[in-house]
Amino acid sequence: MRGKRFLPPPTLSVLAVLVFLGMLLGREASTTEDLPVFYPEARNFIYVELLGGDLSPGVYQFNDGLTPRGVIKLTTAWDMAHLTADPAWSSPLCDGESLEIVKKDREIKLLHRRWMMASQRMALGIPLHPDRMSRKDWSALPGVGPALAERIENDRQKNGDFGSLDALSRVPGIGKKRLDQWKIFF
Repeated sequence: MRGKRFLPPPTLSVLAVLVFLGMLLGREASTTEDLPVFYPEARNFIYVELLGGDLSPGVYQFNDGLTPRGVIKLTTAWDMAHLTADPAWSSPLCDGESLEIVKKDREIKLLHRRWMMASQRMALGIPLHPDRMSRKDWSALPGVGPALAERIENDRQKNGDFGSLDALSRVPGIGKKRLDQWKIFF
């Protein structure tokens, strides 16, 4: 065995060359890729749930600042002349609102504005507000059962609105750990 040098099998040499070329080409491709022309900006749209009338029920995405009157113009062919002068038709919609429109014959009779259920808002990434939640909404949060939801509601009725998530610490059974767990939803 003296005098013989160890030569690697040809397949290993070919594989090494291919790996080396792959690394060179891969690095070259990543440096020559075009950069994005623009970066995503803040969200300038809202989600609104539509119910009632001849509307197709569901959650729709609209431009921010749209009013219920504008939603009706966009989604229906209804005669807008029969719309009442109620200011609720002209005030801008908020992200997570639910509109129920009652139409009788050709006239638009009633507009109910309320909030979507918390579970819907959470699924859509719409921030919750502690003063806009019902017992059922509180139960959608992790770790909240019927008893805690009732304590939260009773505290709000007795002591007034919370104003912020941190103010919930005044409710027995809600501590820093639980508030930290809920922050992603508010």
